Amino acid sequence: MSYNFGFIITRHVNSEQTNKYWNQNVKLIRTLYPNRKIVIIDDNSNSAFLKADYPYKNLTIVQSEYPGRGELLPYYYYSKHKWFDRAIIIHDSVFIHSRIPFETFNMPVMPLWHFSSNNLDNVANNIRIVRALNHGSQLVPYLNSKNTALFHKWNGCFGVQSFITHDFLTSITNKYNLHNLVNVVHNRTDRCSLERIFGLIFGLEYNKLVAVKSILGNIENIDYYGYSYNEYINLLRGQNKVIRKVVKVWTGR
Repeated sequence: MSYNFGFIITRHVNSEQTNKYWNQNVKLIRTLYPNRKIVIIDDNSNSAFLKADYPYKNLTIVQSEYPGRGELLPYYYYSKHKWFDRAIIIHDSVFIHSRIPFETFNMPVMPLWHFSSNNLDNVANNIRIVRALNHGSQLVPYLNSKNTALFHKWNGCFGVQSFITHDFLTSITNKYNLHNLVNVVHNRTDRCSLERIFGLIFGLEYNKLVAVKSILGNIENIDYYGYSYNEYINLLRGQNKVIRKVVKVWTGR
């Protein structure tokens, strides 16, 4: 069975260099998935640097009214707008070089990459944020660094990037009141907490993620971990290929 799906990209442009990210991202998606809808959620970009390389077709841009919420925004807006039945949610600094058959996926959610649940940075902040959710008190023990026996039940969702169905997102949004997160997430540290919180909720609500943790594996094990955009471009120019199907570049924004 082939399912209706599309792409949601979180974008933040603050320089000529970072403007290249979303353009490269969209051009690659258009090459591999020419007819799929793309939605860009813009998080407070500087309009002085925003420029499209081409007049992209079947692309919608949403200007977010919640600056600094970053990785939370695709889930917030997708829950309100059913652009497609299933979404692939990625950063603007992620580049897909080999076609993944998302149209055949039948799971409700799957992180793009994962990391171990025992990577619990900023525990106090994770708990502060999760307490803003419905059932938050039930989630707190999983985020407590002293409760290592619970770590095997979930994994972090790197960058809060995932394949997710609208039905599943609606279900967890209603159960946990995920929209309230816009009131407690404001900066990069908070967005790092979301990697743990969303990974935890995904794992509890779809327990098959305990065995099959992500589409592309542990982000810490990839051979280009920490690549900059310039290193990525040099790789393309030098070999005309990339090592992996999907490349994530690191950027300080």
